[in-house]
Amino acid sequence: MEKSTYKYAKNYCEENVWQLCVHPDIESQENVVLIISNTSRNCPFWFHNPVENENPVCWDYHVVLLARKQEKWWIYDFDSTLEFPCSLDSYLSQTFGKERLSPETAPLFKGLPAKDFASNFFSDRAHMKDAIGNWIFSPPSWPEIEHGHDKRLEIAEIMDFSDSSQYEIIQLDELKGRYL
Repeated sequence: MEKSTYKYAKNYCEENVWQLCVHPDIESQENVVLIISNTSRNCPFWFHNPVENENPVCWDYHVVLLARKQEKWWIYDFDSTLEFPCSLDSYLSQTFGKERLSPETAPLFKGLPAKDFASNFFSDRAHMKDAIGNWIFSPPSWPEIEHGHDKRLEIAEIMDFSDSSQYEIIQLDELKGRYL
């Protein structure tokens, strides 16, 4: 599979993954959306764009797709310079295994069934505007992702890695234990 097969907008990982979740090539697989961050909202990722030759790249949060195909788990990460898709084991060891991370910067994960993410995710893109309403990053070419019901998963919940999050937060070793 080629990344260019799918819709992509730089700096809009959650919308990129939403587009992937509803793509016919992907939607029939057993999929989990992984939201990656930590309590400090400063999570290091190796082998990542957007800054060339800067390793690690630190994100406040990042969203990828974990898909089960032929009894193996694969990561679809549009911002990684690793294979697309990349085996989960390879992705985790290369993206987060470069050095010992402090508890403040170690990755934490939330896993949501992709079907739930696809039907509930909502983004008005307000988090991508500055205080006076100018775009920090140019928006995607597709319309904002909206749903006509009250059950919505908003950016604030995606970014919440505190004890009050409505989703289970797991550590890297727990994620490996579940999927490897």
